[in-house]
Amino acid sequence: MIPEIDASENSSPPTIRAVIEQYIQSRLNEKLEKLKQDDFTEREKLFEKYQSETWLDDASLRVSQIRLATHTPKQHHPSSKASAMFYAGQNKTHDFVGSQGLQLEADVIGNAAVLDVFKLLRQKFNGISLLERLLKADQDFIAALSNNVEQAEIRYQRFLAFSRIPSELNAGRLSKQVYFPVNQDNYHILVILYPSALVHRVYQQISHDRFGEQNKVLREARFKGLHQTQESREYPNLLVQNYGGSKPQNISQLNSDRRGSMWLLPSLPPVWQGLIVELPKSGSVFTGYLSNRKDVKPILKSIIHMYRYEYGQNNVEFRHRRDELVDQLVDCVIDMSFELQQSANSGWTLQPSRQFSQAESFWLDRGYREELFDKEDLDTLTDEEKEWLEAYRDRDWHTEVGSNFGGWLNKILTTKGKLADLDDHEARVWSIALRDKLRLMKEEFA
Repeated sequence: MIPEIDASENSSPPTIRAVIEQYIQSRLNEKLEKLKQDDFTEREKLFEKYQSETWLDDASLRVSQIRLATHTPKQHHPSSKASAMFYAGQNKTHDFVGSQGLQLEADVIGNAAVLDVFKLLRQKFNGISLLERLLKADQDFIAALSNNVEQAEIRYQRFLAFSRIPSELNAGRLSKQVYFPVNQDNYHILVILYPSALVHRVYQQISHDRFGEQNKVLREARFKGLHQTQESREYPNLLVQNYGGSKPQNISQLNSDRRGSMWLLPSLPPVWQGLIVELPKSGSVFTGYLSNRKDVKPILKSIIHMYRYEYGQNNVEFRHRRDELVDQLVDCVIDMSFELQQSANSGWTLQPSRQFSQAESFWLDRGYREELFDKEDLDTLTDEEKEWLEAYRDRDWHTEVGSNFGGWLNKILTTKGKLADLDDHEARVWSIALRDKLRLMKEEFA
């Protein structure tokens, strides 16, 4: 009979054998706590069963009911009988970033009643788990399995067997299968297994980043607007996927450690967000609304500089450079009109607060124009809408818009360029440049 002791008293066992005996003792204590004080018969049976040699021999036999794994099948279907796979210590095949560079914790599937044996192998001695020592054939671990050398070797081979891939693999009729093309008319059938060990590592990292003490401090500092040298990691739009219901241990040990839960990172196509276009507040776009645009400012600056310092050299070269800049400016005006046509609501130029000229309304309010075209097809136009549409078709609004553009540019040059003697001839040049471009545009864009 072994005495009932508190395993926590030996928090740092001096040997691997002591680690094993401490674990067995803790299992015994758990059982004894559930017994009635006067149930002496059952108590004696437990003392006998949890003798170190007895328990180890029984554990080395029971371990065959579980299988060490890094990839498991039951997450895809809880009744799957497919073989689990265990990969460890694989040779390096490439230099790319991948899971092969991580130290992954092994999982176990099989009879949940035998998971107490695996919990023994997860115990650590000097920072190395007994499972790692088992897989590396650590002689100190083998010797700790029994005082008898031959018996220790037998138990070691029994324990080692549960880490080996079965000689006959079972795909399982409930497994997910994928036809993978090899060449023309030939395929491999791939059975998809769940990367349990890698998933668990991801779960641990996300848990640390979300609930770790350091991240709580960083999150609080960010809320208070305080500077921190460390980075804070956030995982928006997570979903939780559960496996195993009320019995997650029936799926695998690591699944049980996570209480059956796993976070899913969002793997979604980007959601298109249209460009937010600010509408002009006055009755024309040929105001500060246009001159303050980022693409317009540098062109205006160049034109102003030319007229302020080179206007006296009004020769062919000067006019050629000027025309190139004005063409660029006209293209910016066209781009601006596209933004307004495609983003603004129908009828926005007709709002009383804006009071756009009819020419610019014809040009910019594409939504309203298309709406009237549809109503015309259905013969549901009001008299006011008919009048607007007829004016759109009959009126030379391209010339009016061009004239507004020419007057706007002339005003900028006379004020910012300080050119009091600039005549209307220049304005006509600007006007024609935009007018001709508008006429060249197709009807649906102009």
